[in-house]
Amino acid sequence: MATFYNQVVKNVDTSETTAFTSTSDSTIILSILAANSSPSANSDITCILSDGVSVEGYLANTIVVPADSNVDLIGNKYIIPSGKSFRVSSSTSGTIDIHFSYVEV
Repeated sequence: MATFYNQVVKNVDTSETTAFTSTSDSTIILSILAANSSPSANSDITCILSDGVSVEGYLANTIVVPADSNVDLIGNKYIIPSGKSFRVSSSTSGTIDIHFSYVEV
């Protein structure tokens, strides 16, 4: 049976931080939403896939999130194996929240 989850990382910092780590080989990411709470300033978001040691690839590299809006960082479902993680950073500290929607099958 599938179980659905949501996870929020508030106030993403300018230094890279682990935002989500898969604990199952059957984790399917449905959405990674970056929301900018600043009423006047755009902010860039970077999201990378990591194996805990090195960067395996970028999902988003300095993508602009306009003031008072959001951007979905993936256009389709994304399967992430156990032990892999998403690390995020923002060009402006404290204005971006990241929302992960995922399912474990």
